Amino acid sequence: MSSNRFVFAVLISLFLAVVPLNNPVEMLSDTAEIQSVGAALEDYELYFDDGTSLTTKEPTGSRNESSLLESGVTFDTEELISDLTVYGKSGNEVRIFAYMKFESPEVNATADITFRLLAGNQEVDRFTETLDNPCTSGLFGNDCSWVPYQINLVVGSDGYLFENGNRIKIEIQGDASCQGQGGPFGGGNCDVTLAYGTEVGNGYSRMEFRANALAGSQVKVHEVGDGWSETEVVEWSPTHLSDKRKMQFTVDVRDAFGRADIDSVELVLYTPNKASTVFDQEFDPKTNQLKLDNNGLVGTYEFTYDSGIAYGEYPLSLLITDVQGHVIEYVHPQGITFLEYDVYLDFPATQIPKLLVAPGQTSSIELSVLHTGSLTSDLRVEMELQQSLPSGWSDPNWDSPGGYMLSGGGSSARPMLTIQAPEDLSSLADNYQIIIEAYAYATTGADSGSQVRLVSIAVDVEKVNQFGPPRIDVYEDVEQQKQIFASDRPDLYNENLSHYIDYDKVGDFYMSINNVGFDDDSYRIRIQEIPVAWSLKFIINGTGTELTEQGIDSLTPTIGQGEKLVLKVEVYPPFERDAVDIGLVRLSVTSDSSSDEVFTTPVAWTVHRTFGIVGQVISDSDGGTLGQIGPVSPGSTVTYNVRITDSSDDAGTTNWVIKNPAALQRNIDNDPAYATWMYDITDIEGNIALVAPLTGGQYYDIEVEITIRQQVEAGIHVVYLQVAEEADGEEDPRYFDLPLTIEVDEEVVPGNLIVEQKSQAERVRAGQTVPFEYRIDNLNNVEVDVVISVKAPDGWDATLDDGEIISFTLDSFSSRDFTMQITAPEKLKSGEMVEFEMTVTPTNYQECTANLCYIQKPTFEFKTENSGVLNSIMSEIEDPEPTTLVLFFSVLALAGLGLYRRGQNKVKAQMFAAMVEPQAIDAAAEDEVDADIIEEEDEEEVFDDLDLELIDIESPED
Repeated sequence: MSSNRFVFAVLISLFLAVVPLNNPVEMLSDTAEIQSVGAALEDYELYFDDGTSLTTKEPTGSRNESSLLESGVTFDTEELISDLTVYGKSGNEVRIFAYMKFESPEVNATADITFRLLAGNQEVDRFTETLDNPCTSGLFGNDCSWVPYQINLVVGSDGYLFENGNRIKIEIQGDASCQGQGGPFGGGNCDVTLAYGTEVGNGYSRMEFRANALAGSQVKVHEVGDGWSETEVVEWSPTHLSDKRKMQFTVDVRDAFGRADIDSVELVLYTPNKASTVFDQEFDPKTNQLKLDNNGLVGTYEFTYDSGIAYGEYPLSLLITDVQGHVIEYVHPQGITFLEYDVYLDFPATQIPKLLVAPGQTSSIELSVLHTGSLTSDLRVEMELQQSLPSGWSDPNWDSPGGYMLSGGGSSARPMLTIQAPEDLSSLADNYQIIIEAYAYATTGADSGSQVRLVSIAVDVEKVNQFGPPRIDVYEDVEQQKQIFASDRPDLYNENLSHYIDYDKVGDFYMSINNVGFDDDSYRIRIQEIPVAWSLKFIINGTGTELTEQGIDSLTPTIGQGEKLVLKVEVYPPFERDAVDIGLVRLSVTSDSSSDEVFTTPVAWTVHRTFGIVGQVISDSDGGTLGQIGPVSPGSTVTYNVRITDSSDDAGTTNWVIKNPAALQRNIDNDPAYATWMYDITDIEGNIALVAPLTGGQYYDIEVEITIRQQVEAGIHVVYLQVAEEADGEEDPRYFDLPLTIEVDEEVVPGNLIVEQKSQAERVRAGQTVPFEYRIDNLNNVEVDVVISVKAPDGWDATLDDGEIISFTLDSFSSRDFTMQITAPEKLKSGEMVEFEMTVTPTNYQECTANLCYIQKPTFEFKTENSGVLNSIMSEIEDPEPTTLVLFFSVLALAGLGLYRRGQNKVKAQMFAAMVEPQAIDAAAEDEVDADIIEEEDEEEVFDDLDLELIDIESPED
């Protein structure tokens, strides 16, 4: 018995000897509980996977092994797409489970392995684990198995914030006492290895923590077309018009780990009390239903509810499931409310939204009031003006003063307001409005007699003449939702924007003619411009009646005051392939009843013939009109997102070749410089897009990136992107040319007006006039008006093209030659450098400060040359050079020295003569005193003789 206990104790001791200091217990839960967004934290695991990545997905690949000695290994996540606060798995510590193997030929070897947790490059915490009892795989070594170690790293009681854009990193690196040593009997080298990438034993190498990666996810409800930041619409009318029953749901999924961490996104609208669902919409995160936008994954869902839906409060929930099974529910705080009582006040389709008035005349305007509430509720609607009318106006008169009965949702009435204006309307403001209110009262049920709704509408009051130019609106659809032209707001619509018509179809446009005169009127429509071989027809919408033609005009029927007529304009493209594909349709609509004055409204839009393929700009790098970017600076890069759609009915696949604009002859013909721009065309995955294989109705999205050159003229530039059918050689391929418009900003840079001397430099002589040729280059991208003047040195003269100044206009990147004539003074020193200063002033850019100056002052130097000895001497006398002065004073000094020496020699001669013949000396002295003038040459000869004699005289001592 005691021996068994001893054996058992030994086995326990051996087991404890090989167990690491931190041996984790696996805690992987398979249950998923639904949590509210931003509520309880969830347990997360980040697995060590292939490529040393940290991923939320459980690895399924093969096992990887990395040595931890020396350089070690680093694991990191992708960049987080939103902030993530990481909390400890237990307390304030996150856990790292690492399956490691320590091998050494030395049984007493140890290894220190350091684990570091980082947020990007910022260290959060570190811990060093000491390993001992290595396994030895030599002759007598034990088995080397993978051992799990648990490492705890501190993140603080409040967690640690990993900011958007950072990566969660884990660095593991170590060293061992046995590095570089081998066993004496063939044992292996010393190493510490980490296993990861698949299940090891009964677990994974991973990091465990608590967080809420989906915090901030939400859903909003809007009308179709509204943006995320606009006011939500949570109240809806059960029996509204069809276009008013269309709801837009926008989900914003904030998963810090990105799209790959999301398993499913589900949007559910429940019936009241969650008895059933109105819809259950699932967003597939593996497709483009969710797009990265503003650090979130955003998707939209449009839903049109059935007319007559029961009124009440409908809960709205967003359910998000990630790859680890966490289910987060965002419950919209208000949900959706379908109203029991509601009315909609608007203008009828035939009524212009204005009250037209004339002095002393009676005006009327018709409205439409629609019961949009529950089918089971009845309403009485009373109409009133919100404010009193100005003095002199009649009281407002409604055609049914007692109100209008509306029985159940969907019923409607047409209230008519009549007002008489005063004779004097001079004080009526141009922007005067009246506010019409509709008070709705319940007539049945518990709310009977109560006011349940109040809506209002603003009506512009406009002073008009008897007749006037019509107001014209043009639409692409019969519902008049896609407007392309408005005569009263021409700046809102670009008449050059293409509207597509397939070559074998008819283009339908809807033109609304609004009579804004005070009397009934009819109108003449004339085609002012249309592409060659195209044709039009004008048909009264709804009746199919074509307008009567009178000569070159089409005449409308009479349109009542304040009413409008909708025409369907049928546009027929040509069949000839060489006909014009794109062009402007320009019409004039003129009042036919006015004889004293012509009232005309011009109308224009662009038609574009297609051949089963259409390219459209769906977004661009500018926030303005789609397809038009700018103004941008020279050298800029712009981006267009283009959708290529096969508009044909073909069931088969057609390969549409996407041509580089640099190689398109149409672009080269327009401007050869377009061929030098840089064009990058890629698909949504970032791959080069060359061909779009499409069947009828399919589309293909591409990104077109254009980098314009630095030297580009300011203004509008249109580059065409062509998509053409892959040629089969039998017939002309179908194609489509998409215009991409770039506006280049003006760029005028100081110093970009360069003046250079063209003719060779030559020396200028006294009195000579010499012409020199110059060229001025405009390196700016706009034309510049230039004024040039010249400043000459004193005594010199200079003219520019025979005048004091010259002025002209330089086109962008152009040059011009001019002449400067310089005239030298009559007296000139040779070898001097003279400087002439030109002033080049761009008249539109005359600013000149210490920091910025557009005025340039180039200087040019010329060397002088003199002719004739006399001119040279006189020039030096009048204006001596420093060297001349030095030479002059040197000559004077030498002359003085000569006179001095002459006096000294004369005294010496007298002294020697006295020694020889004293009397002769005395007589000579007397003669000298009496003599008036002695010639200089004689004196020189006497002194010369004396000198010779002095040389021959011997001393008395001899």
